[in-house]
Amino acid sequence: MLRKPKDPVDSTWQSSARGEKAWTEATDEVASKNADARKTGRKEREAYERGREKDRRSAAAKRDAKLMKPKR
Repeated sequence: MLRKPKDPVDSTWQSSARGEKAWTEATDEVASKNADARKTGRKEREAYERGREKDRRSAAAKRDAKLMKPKR
């Protein structure tokens, strides 16, 4: 099967500095938002884990206190 030859790429093409700068700013903004989301998520997870640990210790203390009570 014969195909039409591809058009050669224009060797004088250069990206525009303005477009390149806009793309860089957009990707930097997304990266910044992602970093903020990671920080927020990390803080929320740490707070959640602290709460779980506190509840676990409280439940363990109640079980231990119940076991330590003298039977009548």
